[in-house]
Amino acid sequence: MNALMDLKTDYAFNQLFGKPERVDILMALLNALLRPETGQGMVAIDIRSSEISPSSRSGKGKRLDIYVHTEGGERINLEIQVGRQRKMPKRTLLYWSGLYEAQAMAGMDCGQPKRTITINIVNFVMLPSTARYHTSYHVNEDEERFELTNALGIYLIELPRFRRSYRHDLGAAAKDRLGRWLLLLDAAKNMQIRKALEGIAMVDSAMDHALRVCEEISRDPEHYAEYLSRRKALLDELSQVRSAERRGLEKGLKEELDKGTRETRRQIARAMLTDGESVERVMKFADLGVDEIAALPENES
Repeated sequence: MNALMDLKTDYAFNQLFGKPERVDILMALLNALLRPETGQGMVAIDIRSSEISPSSRSGKGKRLDIYVHTEGGERINLEIQVGRQRKMPKRTLLYWSGLYEAQAMAGMDCGQPKRTITINIVNFVMLPSTARYHTSYHVNEDEERFELTNALGIYLIELPRFRRSYRHDLGAAAKDRLGRWLLLLDAAKNMQIRKALEGIAMVDSAMDHALRVCEEISRDPEHYAEYLSRRKALLDELSQVRSAERRGLEKGLKEELDKGTRETRRQIARAMLTDGESVERVMKFADLGVDEIAALPENES
């Protein structure tokens, strides 16, 4: 067996799921993710250009990971995100709105835009309010929950939570329609997962095709060189983000310590003033300015 590309790297992910000649693989993933409760789903999709025209509001274009139209006219944007994004919910809505608006800009009647769906697969925990790894969002009335419109659909997969769900039962995850595709994203460094998926591939033609493609592109020198280059760029980006987060944390801790120290000095100064000490002595002892000393009785009484 050859070493596989890590499919969580966007280059490898797009090579597997974003090519028209491999549309059966993408369709199997989308059907498992969007329609897990039935055996039926979309039967045809069209992979489109991932470039979105500039917004009439922002004047800026966007590049999506994978963008498709379904036979029913739905627009679907599928994104893989490895590095933590603090503004991921807002970014998701921005991408969704760009796709929705693009329909009107293309000449479609503004009253008839098609349902637009954004799917994010992220390699970090994004939502502290749930333990579920697969969540979805729509536009419903708050109390009675009836639907205002089906125009918006947002689906989120949090891979760390998925890993916890199969930790003690890999076989069950491999048999699940969605679980097997999420397992594939971790197959590069886990031989147990690869063997489980090879067993599934005997009865799942799309998974069989996916595994063969993974091995083919991983053996190709040009593909593998491009993959390594992109992976290095992502690792460098993650390193920069983590360094910035550490610097921010250190700065925040210092500011909190400084704030606590100043508060302590003010309390000492107030006590000294209450005991009749001179302002000059309080300023020197508490290391506070005259304006801060003058404000103590009014602000801290």
